Amino acid sequence: MPVVKGTIVSSDDSPTPSPSISTAPLSTLGAQNQTPLPALQTYLRGGVGLGLAASSVSRSHSPLPGSSPVATSPVGPGSGSGSDSDSEEVDEVNVTPIAQTTLPALLPPLSSDGLVYSDPIIGTKEERKAKARQKGQTKRMETLTARKVETAESSEANKVAVFEEILDKLSSSGLTFGQLMLYVFDPTNKKGAQRGQATQILNFWVSNKNSKSAREEVGAWAEEFIEDAMREEAKEITESQVLQTTHTTVDHDYNTGRIAMKMLAAFATSSRNLKNSLDERVRKRFTIITSAALTLLGEYSHRNNFSRRILGLYLYATGAQRQTISVMSHLGISEGYQSLTHKPRVMINRRPRGVKHDDPHPPAPPSTPPPEPSVAGSPQAIYAPPDAELLTEKIKALEKVIKPGTLQELSLSMRSLARGVASTGLFAAAYDNINLMFRAAEQVMGRTDSQENGTCATIFPLWKAAADQMRIADLDAAFLSAPPLTIDDILLTHPEIELMDKCLRHCVLRIIVEHGGERFKRFRDDVDNSLPITSDKIELHTTTIHPLPAWMIDESTIIGNAEVAHAIYTELEVRGLSHWNWIVKILCGDQLSIARLRSLLNIRAGHEGGYSGFGWGVWMPGLFHGKIADMHGFFVTHWGVPHRGTRNPGSLSFHNTHLHRSPIVLTSLPPFRVCRDLVFVSLYARVLHCLLLVSGKASLEECADSIKSFAELEAYAASIYSKFANAELVGNFRWQRQRAEGNDLPTPGDEIFENSSLLLCDALISREFTDSIKAGDSGRVVLVLKLLALSFRGNGRSKYAYEMLHLIHNLTHVWPKAIRNIVLNNWLVNPTGKPFSWVEVDLMQEHMNFWIKTIYKAHGSAASWEWLGMVAPCVTALRHLSTSIINILGSDQGTKHAPPDLSTDIELLMDSLAEHDVYQVKGRRFAEGDGSPTPDVIAVGIQQLTDSSSNALTEYNAAFCQLQARRRLRPLVSTWLDSAETSEPASPVHANSTSVAAPSGPVDAATDVEMAVVDSRSDSGGSEESVDYFEGDDFDTEQLTAFERAMDEVDEPTLTRDSADDVALDMDGGDSGFIGNDLEMDMYEDLEDAGFIVDDVDTVDYT
Repeated sequence: MPVVKGTIVSSDDSPTPSPSISTAPLSTLGAQNQTPLPALQTYLRGGVGLGLAASSVSRSHSPLPGSSPVATSPVGPGSGSGSDSDSEEVDEVNVTPIAQTTLPALLPPLSSDGLVYSDPIIGTKEERKAKARQKGQTKRMETLTARKVETAESSEANKVAVFEEILDKLSSSGLTFGQLMLYVFDPTNKKGAQRGQATQILNFWVSNKNSKSAREEVGAWAEEFIEDAMREEAKEITESQVLQTTHTTVDHDYNTGRIAMKMLAAFATSSRNLKNSLDERVRKRFTIITSAALTLLGEYSHRNNFSRRILGLYLYATGAQRQTISVMSHLGISEGYQSLTHKPRVMINRRPRGVKHDDPHPPAPPSTPPPEPSVAGSPQAIYAPPDAELLTEKIKALEKVIKPGTLQELSLSMRSLARGVASTGLFAAAYDNINLMFRAAEQVMGRTDSQENGTCATIFPLWKAAADQMRIADLDAAFLSAPPLTIDDILLTHPEIELMDKCLRHCVLRIIVEHGGERFKRFRDDVDNSLPITSDKIELHTTTIHPLPAWMIDESTIIGNAEVAHAIYTELEVRGLSHWNWIVKILCGDQLSIARLRSLLNIRAGHEGGYSGFGWGVWMPGLFHGKIADMHGFFVTHWGVPHRGTRNPGSLSFHNTHLHRSPIVLTSLPPFRVCRDLVFVSLYARVLHCLLLVSGKASLEECADSIKSFAELEAYAASIYSKFANAELVGNFRWQRQRAEGNDLPTPGDEIFENSSLLLCDALISREFTDSIKAGDSGRVVLVLKLLALSFRGNGRSKYAYEMLHLIHNLTHVWPKAIRNIVLNNWLVNPTGKPFSWVEVDLMQEHMNFWIKTIYKAHGSAASWEWLGMVAPCVTALRHLSTSIINILGSDQGTKHAPPDLSTDIELLMDSLAEHDVYQVKGRRFAEGDGSPTPDVIAVGIQQLTDSSSNALTEYNAAFCQLQARRRLRPLVSTWLDSAETSEPASPVHANSTSVAAPSGPVDAATDVEMAVVDSRSDSGGSEESVDYFEGDDFDTEQLTAFERAMDEVDEPTLTRDSADDVALDMDGGDSGFIGNDLEMDMYEDLEDAGFIVDDVDTVDYT
């Protein structure tokens, strides 16, 4: 048993040593005072309750009041004196009595107010045993808990005693606790095993219970430590070059600057945020923290400019003005406008050797010594400058190369990437004119508004093409051996007629399912699965687009197109490559551009060969401009007379008035999109109205409920096509009417029905043309083009009719099969890589031109062709950057625009068609005021190509045969400019949509135009230029056939493209009838995300 030894302390706190005497053990001591041992222990632990000072408890203790002093030596149990090995020694206890009183009774007498009632014993024997067992377990747990608490208290008391003993030992030795800490925590003493719990110690030091001076001292140290640590992290990040644009970019694996990020996170996160933050709010907070860190790192070193350059490009891509970019630059968010746009240049600064760049007061160079006085009568001596080598030693020329701005650097990079694509030779180039209005703020002499015409171009890699399939020799051989074009090549064969009928019937199905209401949606999958597919359907892939710089070249002239082709190949630096002089080059453009290129070939054939002869090219027509011509001809044919009103209820003019849309005049038609939307909404209403007629139902809902299978719906579609879109039926009616008029018989037929049937037939063909393009099925496209070759002839689109003749002849006879397949696989592009997202190449170029002249052109005095040449290659990169930043950091404004709801318009037109019985043969109804009935343009086209011995087809064949004969002649001049080699590659080079060769080197200045062309004596004004290029030789006006003269006539009127809708890549996505169509609303989405409201080309509002 432990014993107690100590010192008696008097009431005046003066210590008095007590003699060491031997006493009995604590058990005996308790017995002498008649106090039980537990009561004694309670007394020792809770001295305050007995009138004792708790602070007086230390390692040296005094005996209890009223008791005998306790011996200092341990005494074993049952022995009065001496020691034993089994005895225990405990801490001594100092007891300071506050008053000299006797020990009060520790245990009160037992007393009770009465019986203590407990729960009655109820339940079965097993239940009573279980309850007793539960009570025993509860009591056992209470006992164990009390023992654990007693053990912990005893252990804590022992630790305190040891710590106090150590402190006394240090004090007696003249040492401090701080010295002990310095010794333990000094790494040189290698006491690491004794270190630990540093965080808890630091928390004690900065606790509010500690003194203010101690907290300030620890705080100052922490601030200095964190400052040094963050500075080292900033230095580490800068030296790693991860935020520098010439090195590695930051990715998700980047994990540097942990201390700095934690400090910034502490500033941005409150205790409430730690508990109640949503995931979206946490992500936004991390974004803000990252932004702050990037801003600070950019200020630490201006080389850490990755984020600033990216945000600077984003601001420019979204149309931010220069002032806005400057403000963001001053806030450290983006780079400055000058850094964004400045050109590369070299600055030369001459300083004496040894002068530092940062010296604010450099020494002045020695002045030039004055000339010595001359001898009288002799010429004055001239001062000679010092020797050049000596001057070089004394003066050091410091050249500082100023790198190009971010936008300039991006432009150079995109141009280099385009050269890499072109280096394989497996690419196609599309180009189109761009017209810009340069406005002067104040018109003075020499400064007025002016419109200037230029050209923009884009290249893209060829899909499924090989170099050995594109030899010029094979193209020449196929051209020289090609037979003339016949009417059978244009007319559809019986299998093609069956396929075309199937496509048009399926077009009716698509319209019914897409616009017939929700109850028809259940046939979506069936319509998808029944879509006709030809063998010429393009495989799904993504087409990479590479814009080229803009040039101030007017491509409306023949020589202008030659200059454009030269500029394209000079920019791409392909003229010195080994395949330059034997591989076919593919150029794509609108009808005018293709006609001008063909004129170059016609004029120079037999006179010039090689590059200047233009026999190396395959001219790929732009289908979008063919679509525009088709819509223009459709309006001219089916517009009707507006003021006739209900007397011609099936015409487009009546529907336009009935829908309360803007008035339309044929001599000044609205933009393409307006015309297209009116035609198609009228088409949808006619198809659905005819559905009710063939089904005999009163409403679309009733009709949908009555259809039990997809086969029944197909039968209805076939009936609609055969009864109400049948040009042969209309022809029979009109033939019978002609016979009746000649024989004074009753005139059968109904002009209202006939005109409406032809309108429905032509509208279905236009819709099928649009749908086949979006589907990327070139086989279906060719079928429609054969019909358009006839309808263009019938509705007066003569230039496009000639273009269709050329295209059909090339596809059937002139082009080798390999080149034909390459054209069919590449005259449609897919920038998104999604199904039903194919667009025409010329539409893609129109789309690029719209962005260049509407969004990215400079304003005011900065507008120039030099600026357009720099910014044009960046269009796709800037748009991608803008969309990416908005998707990552922007607020959710929606990613798609719902297509317009046409249900009200369709229902209104359906009621009108039913009211006037447009698609019911009433007999003896005439479209009053129209003069003659609506012509069947396809039948008229066939008639014009076959009726007389001298028709458009024979004239075309005569021009083709004459060109064949001239190309068989040996040319007078045959040059390939900058040709390095003439050998062909031993192994073929294959191309796909992702093959890109290495960039071909830095951008060089454009060379002077080296055109081996004859002198053009044409004026530069528009399309009415002369073609008298070979004055004095055998080339005379007789060789200019009707076809060639048609190429140089005044341009045919066409529909304008004034707004974003007119050149939107997805203009047919919302109402096309394609099932499963998931196209992005590309133009509208990008414009709205960029903050623009685009009304037309010349009006752009930024909100």
